[in-house]
Amino acid sequence: MNGIDRITNWINIILQEMSKLDADKGVEILNACGKECSKASAFLEGARKIQNQHQDEDLDNIFNAFKEQYYNTSRFEKDGNKVTLIFEKCTCPMVKQGVSKSFLCNCTVGYSINIFKTLFNRPVKVKLLKSILNGDDICKQEISIEVI
Repeated sequence: MNGIDRITNWINIILQEMSKLDADKGVEILNACGKECSKASAFLEGARKIQNQHQDEDLDNIFNAFKEQYYNTSRFEKDGNKVTLIFEKCTCPMVKQGVSKSFLCNCTVGYSINIFKTLFNRPVKVKLLKSILNGDDICKQEISIEVI
């Protein structure tokens, strides 16, 4: 077994064990990991940039500016205070390296929370509705923007 395979196997075992933790502790840990992962993302920097440029505008204008520059796809839509984000293939670099445990998808929730709370400058909740690692044909998230 080469080094990448050993690391991938090790991560899969950690994910399997974390999924057994009580009271969603494993989910909380992976959400925190996703938030950290987002800090190295061009999307977080883009969210900051758009928020700074459009901070006095309504949520629709902020969303449209972000969509135009970073997620220019029809699979990224906003309806009221709900944003739907769909990916037709997994974008996680760990999955591309062979990590296969679907529990990892809890990481993307934390990642998206950090991106969208930065973009909209308000709390958000993220629900993972579909996941390719869970056997779905797409990854689908619903982001709820808190009304202030």
